[in-house]
Amino acid sequence: MAARRPHPRAAAFAVLGAGLSAASAVSAPVMHPRPHDRTALAQIVVSTRSGPTVSRDAFGANLLWSYGAAGAFDATTRRFYPGFLAMVRRMGITAVRYPGGETADSFQWERAIGPMAKRLANEPYGVQGAKLAHLVLDGPVASLVGPDEFGALLGATHAVGNVVVNFATGTVRQAADLVAYMTAPLSPGADTKPTQPGYWAALRAANGHPAPYDVPYWEVGNEQLVPAEFGWRSGRLVALGPHGAGCPAGEVKVCLYAFGGTTSFAHQPVGTLADELPAASYSDGRPGQRFFVYYPPVVRHSETVLVDGVPWRQVTSFAHAGRSTTVYRFDAASGAITFGNGRHGAIPPAGARITASYESGPHGGFVDFYRAMKRMNPQVQVCQAEQPSVAFLKLMGRRFPYDCVEDHPYASPRNSGSPLGAYEQQLMTYPGREGAFLGRLQRLIRHYAGRNVPVVVTEYGQLVKPMPQADPQFILSLDEALLVAAQLRQWIEHGVPLAEKYLLTASPFPALPPVGRGDAVDPQLPAPYWEPGLRIGSAMIAGPGPHFVAEPSGEALSIMSKLAGMTLLRASVRNVSRLPLAPSVPSLLVTAASGTARRDLLVINDNPSASCDATITMPGAFAGEILTSETLNGASATAYNTAFEPTAVSIRSRRLRLGSSELSWRFPAHSVTLLEFDGGLAGASPGVPPTGGTASGS
Repeated sequence: MAARRPHPRAAAFAVLGAGLSAASAVSAPVMHPRPHDRTALAQIVVSTRSGPTVSRDAFGANLLWSYGAAGAFDATTRRFYPGFLAMVRRMGITAVRYPGGETADSFQWERAIGPMAKRLANEPYGVQGAKLAHLVLDGPVASLVGPDEFGALLGATHAVGNVVVNFATGTVRQAADLVAYMTAPLSPGADTKPTQPGYWAALRAANGHPAPYDVPYWEVGNEQLVPAEFGWRSGRLVALGPHGAGCPAGEVKVCLYAFGGTTSFAHQPVGTLADELPAASYSDGRPGQRFFVYYPPVVRHSETVLVDGVPWRQVTSFAHAGRSTTVYRFDAASGAITFGNGRHGAIPPAGARITASYESGPHGGFVDFYRAMKRMNPQVQVCQAEQPSVAFLKLMGRRFPYDCVEDHPYASPRNSGSPLGAYEQQLMTYPGREGAFLGRLQRLIRHYAGRNVPVVVTEYGQLVKPMPQADPQFILSLDEALLVAAQLRQWIEHGVPLAEKYLLTASPFPALPPVGRGDAVDPQLPAPYWEPGLRIGSAMIAGPGPHFVAEPSGEALSIMSKLAGMTLLRASVRNVSRLPLAPSVPSLLVTAASGTARRDLLVINDNPSASCDATITMPGAFAGEILTSETLNGASATAYNTAFEPTAVSIRSRRLRLGSSELSWRFPAHSVTLLEFDGGLAGASPGVPPTGGTASGS
């Protein structure tokens, strides 16, 4: 595995956002309050007692491979846009997940390496997307952003990688080979067989990158508890894998994920290469057509191929078939169905629907993926993706190892028809509950595994639907940034080693008609979702290139990423108000940390309308120190950035020399603030006078 690179410190983004109100603008230090006034202030108390170290990999994001990484990749230059790379570096992104979540379970990585002209297309979402109709776009997508382009992104941004291998439609061998391709060191002449890591390292070198990529984290599939993502597990059970004896009743899907097995499908539509949309299952009347079953490999001689419901016969060769003989050839390994050319073997009539009944398997389960991937590189961390499943933890017990457990804690308020104020305050109830769940999950893992196995949070934020009816673009707002900051604060304080926000970048949604199941539009899909120009996902960076806009959640990450590598300090807030419509949530959320030469205090004011004045107590602090503040804010909690107003929500910085051991600070409504205490006068700007004890944030 490549050596870990130093964490890039994000630069301050000191630009006043367009339309900021006077209340949220920077003000000069104000008069020190009278002693009897101080009792009414909130009190932030930071102790010297230290806790765990903040993981450098906790400030990550998800990158979708499809559509040129959602507009971040320049197909002309075959590189990521410079503006995108600069923004990723400025935000301090430390980890990137690829090829995405749902996209990973239809991504065939071998199609996406080598010269662009020779690459094959991939499916953007595969059959999973066909079942979740709102995610289907327009069929096969060019494999522009393959493993090597992803590796180049890691090198250019100094981030580490997290790769999700294809469990739903891929194989154990494909996953192990990808581990070797990405991480094996080059040893010329040593390994000549595909089962050896050096073989794949040599292929990577031939494709232009001799050095291995820095990819320490690997996930076996994505959200495998989601019914539409069961893939081959969605069929009828034929047999469980060799370790599946004694599978509890009602846990067959979990057992199949853990131990593999064989399933069967009846009259399932087929697809073409990289296309499983409904139209791909129909004949176009041309000779030599080729289709594919959804879930290869296929148990030999178990398949029946039907043309408009009529079974045709399998042959090994068309040589002796007449022009009207209804036969096909079949490859069990790839699931390829090939029809005749009209001279040798009949052509299915144009418009005829092709379906197949077959047994899919045998497939490997997590245990098989884990062993094969670790053989290629024992240093990688292989995570289970069954989502937090007690059944999986019980099945694995202390016998079968796993290196990490995936969790995707999304916030999804159900009061989308309520006034916006009620919606945004309900949103802020999620981080506390998610943190409590995370703590329980960590304890359960210790119980069943008999050791500490870390939880990795590889998707989080707010679900793209439902959005509040009052503001369909709410997911791009400053409120989303407050949510993300509050969630990330939980992950940090629970010692999560890897956290990746969904989504790094997104472009406006294409103006395409809704795709439904058959001819019917998905009734669960709200109409605003299909509004042309609506961005999908709560992206931190909005494209497409070459011009990019930093959205509020990305700016929040740029502030919080400065905590990477620091040691947490115990911090509490007292005498603080609660959100009016969510009384379980305090208005101020605080996290403190110390480093070699400084101490940091992160404060989130999640109140959408009221600022909060607070005293700050930190033993041995303040007198003579340099205070640098960075505050993310906008004119309102629902403000967001656009190409026309790219800094409507932005970060403002201040630098003060403190002349007192007492400090009070005003934290504006709907803001994220980082206070950095430098420990000394080194680097103080000439002419910066010492301030008293009180200042206002921005």
